[in-house]
This record gives sequence, C-alpha cells and structure tokens, in this order.
Amino acid sequence: MALHEKNLPFDSKLVNLIKTEQYQSWFLYLNPRGEVPVLQDTGKIIPDSGRIIDYLEDNFSNGDTPRLIPMDQGSDVRQRVIHFRQVLQKVPEGMLTTGAMLNQHLLQDPKIPFIKPVRKALAEAEKNAGMQLRKIAEKNPDAREVLLKKAEDREEKYKKMSVEKNFREVLEQVHVILDEVEAELAKHTGDKEDWWLCSIRFTIADVELAVLLMRISQLGLEHIFWSGGKRPFIEKYYEKVKLRDSFKKTAPGTIMLLKTIFMAQAPIVVGVVATLALVVGGIVIAKK
Repeated sequence: MALHEKNLPFDSKLVNLIKTEQYQSWFLYLNPRGEVPVLQDTGKIIPDSGRIIDYLEDNFSNGDTPRLIPMDQGSDVRQRVIHFRQVLQKVPEGMLTTGAMLNQHLLQDPKIPFIKPVRKALAEAEKNAGMQLRKIAEKNPDAREVLLKKAEDREEKYKKMSVEKNFREVLEQVHVILDEVEAELAKHTGDKEDWWLCSIRFTIADVELAVLLMRISQLGLEHIFWSGGKRPFIEKYYEKVKLRDSFKKTAPGTIMLLKTIFMAQAPIVVGVVATLALVVGGIVIAKK
C-alpha cells in the first residue's frame, strides 16, 4: 500500500506460504526468519514492513513520490503522524489473527482470504507449526537457531490463543487502541471534515490504520470493533479508505480468492501470521 501511495514502480513476487515457500533456501537467504514481506532494491535486502517503509521514506520522497510522514505541515502534524503510527504498530495483529482462527465461533461474516477451508487449514497449521518448523530448521543449518526459537514462540502462541479468555484479552488491547483512534477522528469537524487520521493528506498512520481495519474486516470482527454504531467514525473512515486506489490495489480480489482456494487444498504447514503479509504486506522480493 505504501509503494502504491508513493507511486513507486515495483515487481512483486507472491510467496506461496501455504506450501512453505518462505522456508525454501532461496528465501531464507533473503530473510533467515522466513517471514514476508522483503524488499530487494538492487543489492540491498530489507525485511519487515516497518523497516521497508522507513527505507522508502528515506530514499524515495521527492517529485512524484510523496512523503508518508509530512515534513511541510508543521511539527504538530508530524508528531501526530508518528504517534499514531507507533500506537497502531502496538496492535498484536499476529495474535489477533491466530486467535480468530482458534476461536471461530466469535467471528461473523469472514471475508477473503479467510474463507471456511482456509480457516480450517490455518487452525490446523497453528497446531502443528512448532513441529514443522523444527523439521525445517534441521534442513537449514544456517537458519537453524532462528527457526528453533520461532518454533518455541509459535507453540507458546498456539497454547495461549487456544484459550478464549486469552483471545478476549487481545481483543481488549485492540479496543483500547481503537478508542484512541475514534477519539481522534471525532475531532475532525468543520474545516477538518475531509481529513484522514492526522492530516488532510494520507500518511503512514493511515496506511497502518487501513491495513488493520482491512484485517479486522477480513477476519469477521467488525461487529466487535465498529459496526452497529460501536465506533461510527472508524466505520465511516473505513468506508472512505476502501475507495482509495492504493487500498483497492492492495485488498485481495477475485483472483486472490481463486489462488487462496487452490492453495488451501495443498498440505498446510504454515501458520497464520505469515498469511497476514501475503495479503496486506506488499510482498516485494526478487527470486534468483
């Protein structure tokens, strides 16, 4: 989404996470943690969405490539953008997604890519993730320690998120963050009625918020967080951001649905957190 907002041309490579392509040697060379997204710019390799966006801001912010952290609207706007970016980055999206897969009775109307066969496959994948990661670690000695630690983390997460009470605690963390967002959006009256989250311009804070709201909607958690009058300003914001070109180019459509159905029929040995980046992370990698 950030790449589209900055009008940067790029080639994308969709990594088949359900077939564990992110643990093949070529990808572990790019990121030993086996996580997407990864950006390759000539000889530079940058993993992690946050680091990628910082790299884009530092190296591509002139002419037709607008800044996502505005430098010409005063320190108040800039600080507000940075603040909300940091606040939204605290959302435990991995826990939110995993918990949703393991507590599906709490979901209402899940959307692409979380159709029923995918949800079933991902729930089973989380159960077996630790074991599978240990097998992969033994086949990849250079990434062995990283993958073994990741296996422990995944097992702990599965154990925790299998308990509904713990998942509800994650939901409460998201509530607290969205309360602050709702309060900020409620201030946008009068000459600020057309503002996004922090400014008349679309910023990195909006990218963070748009992706979070997309994920909540995909999981079928809108009824918990904003629909039915719970947070009317967030609901209005989400309807507005869905019309934005960068959102349309980022959100999964019919082609992604077909790919998701196809991949869901394959043996599943990968978990939910990785799937997050497949759909919303802007996967930009080059395969030798």
